[in-house]
Amino acid sequence: MQAPPMPPAAPQAQQTIPTPPSPYQPAAGFQLSAMSYSFHRWLMLGVILILASVIFVEVVEMFGPPSAVDYDLEAEGQMKQMLEDTESHTDLNRVIGSIGTIFQTIGLGMIGYALLRESHDDTNEHTALRVTAIIVGALVLVNIASRSITIL
Repeated sequence: MQAPPMPPAAPQAQQTIPTPPSPYQPAAGFQLSAMSYSFHRWLMLGVILILASVIFVEVVEMFGPPSAVDYDLEAEGQMKQMLEDTESHTDLNRVIGSIGTIFQTIGLGMIGYALLRESHDDTNEHTALRVTAIIVGALVLVNIASRSITIL
């Protein structure tokens, strides 16, 4: 004679203790927010900053230094005025060039950060990483080559 089968054990209520969020992990739902990290976003912001800096510098350079034709050098004080305007133009170019260099540095830094972060992804052979490395290499070479080239 066989004993009747035992009924399945009743599920016990498990007590779960809520774990506090880790200070090292993003908040719940952050990955879905607009402020979360995106490789494409950092890459495009870096490229936009680099292009904006080039346009910014070239727009100021477009007008060139003051011309002697614009001044009546026979009149008193015009030569001094032309020299002051030339000095002001040189100062403006120096300041705008410095701002452009800062924008380029920030842009390259953003691209570099995106590359470093992407390279620490699950696989180091990410296609976007290889393509971006080529883009960054081309940007750096063009940047170095264009230091002495002007549109005018």
